[in-house]
Amino acid sequence: MNLRHLFLTASSTAAPFCWGAPSAPVREAPCIIPRPASLEFKAGQPGFALKDGGVKLPAGHPLSVQAERLFRENGVKTAMVEQGADIAFTEDKSLGGEGYRLTVTLDSISIDCGAANGGLHALQSLMQSIVKDGGGAPALAALEVRDQPRFSWRGIMMDSCRHMMPVRDIKKVLDLMSRYKFNILHWHLTDDQGWRLPVAKYPRLTETGGTRAQSPVTGNRSKPDGKPYSGHYTAEEIRDVVQYAKDRGITVIPEVELPGHASAAIAAYPELGNADIPDYAPKVQETWGVHPYTFAPTEKTFRFLEDVIDEVCRLFPDSPYIHIGGDEAPKDQWKQSHTAQQVMKDKGLKNEHELQSYFVRRVEKMINAHGKRLIGWDEIQEGGLSPTATMMVWRSWMPNSARHALEQGNDIVMTPNSHLYFDYDQGPGKPAAAEYETINNDSLTWQHVYSLEPVPPGTPKAREKQVLGCQANVWAEYIPNLPKWEYQVFPRALALAEVAWTPRELKNEQDFRLRLERQLPFLDARGVNYKRPDNGAPARPDAVITRELR
Repeated sequence: MNLRHLFLTASSTAAPFCWGAPSAPVREAPCIIPRPASLEFKAGQPGFALKDGGVKLPAGHPLSVQAERLFRENGVKTAMVEQGADIAFTEDKSLGGEGYRLTVTLDSISIDCGAANGGLHALQSLMQSIVKDGGGAPALAALEVRDQPRFSWRGIMMDSCRHMMPVRDIKKVLDLMSRYKFNILHWHLTDDQGWRLPVAKYPRLTETGGTRAQSPVTGNRSKPDGKPYSGHYTAEEIRDVVQYAKDRGITVIPEVELPGHASAAIAAYPELGNADIPDYAPKVQETWGVHPYTFAPTEKTFRFLEDVIDEVCRLFPDSPYIHIGGDEAPKDQWKQSHTAQQVMKDKGLKNEHELQSYFVRRVEKMINAHGKRLIGWDEIQEGGLSPTATMMVWRSWMPNSARHALEQGNDIVMTPNSHLYFDYDQGPGKPAAAEYETINNDSLTWQHVYSLEPVPPGTPKAREKQVLGCQANVWAEYIPNLPKWEYQVFPRALALAEVAWTPRELKNEQDFRLRLERQLPFLDARGVNYKRPDNGAPARPDAVITRELR
């Protein structure tokens, strides 16, 4: 096949993005993930050669700093120059906050974008366009890309409560997310098994709430290991992560769990719980699963949560949302608590579900006072959903929850456990070692992830804009460190990246599979312990997947 031009648009969906080497100065088309909305590869034209002199970048331009970093990470030299730069950055507000145009010719590279994040996305597409020219030297293929994301929310959730990652590993995750144009890191920082968020006014949250006496043994979840697990992030570490993410076009959204999943906080400050119930004995939980300890609906608790939210807003100033969880909050303690029952009577609440709704709305007012919005799991609609809350739809067995929220005018983020719980098993080929234990044996393959359509069926056209996007959740009960995290997330994250970015009509699993194969050398070079798409074996069979304490 000797193609002079191949223009890939919504009207040309059958043509693959990459193929064998045609007779051309640049022999291979780039295999970009996620697939751009439009890409024209000029197969018969020479691309931009990356010779010993490297790439000259315009000095003083903010995007030049990011371009220098990315070229360096990909083994390409750069130089900052006042005149005669090889790359021209041009502002075009019509492209929005994340859209871009990228043009590569024999003589130059031009990037047009409406904002810095669009320029970052263009640079990542440029990095994935580095190929070999006719002489085997690296070059940039001659091409033109016009691109913008389908959804504004393209996220991955990291759970630091069950097992923590050190900051250096979180930064590696952020680098990988940026390459594939994810823009949200949802950081789960408090839960029953550990409180990892520093709050200066309440030091026992991390001193006491940050330590559990033991954890389940790897491969035997009913047996304790007898080893204390302890750790939390400092304010400086959190600010470092937030800035590092921002430089890569990623917003970090913090999660503070309430009213349930609160054992660690209540262990640190028992007066925050339902202390008037029988056998009240809070502790940082040592097993996985759902536990009964919930915050008491008292003014003392609300003052505490207001202080916590104040601190969260200082640590995460750029996040437009604060995630409050709101899921899996057993009502048993509220039913037994005279105090909770009196609050229900005083407020005219019919049941404990309405009490939870009252609790969440009180917290939402605190969040709104900081100019931010509340987001929570889909249980926040039980007892009545606030008209200004954003809801994450995770329970795939409750298909009407998304529809109900949309009908009320609420925004939603799709994160169904049927497709996007990356702590689930990935299908055949998993190593038999106990270290590869997962929460269940569901076969959630990358192909199944790729099949997801985020807009719920039957959604009226006028309400599709309320579907902000989609997110993978990586709960860490069985993920003690980065190699195991990588194995659970890759290559499924690449499939999700395309689901969240690429126009629906351009998705093609066979074509994606070809481009996925071409991404594996990059993952290998970065030492990513991904699950091989063919046989399931880890890419790094010698990767150490053992419990790692901070």
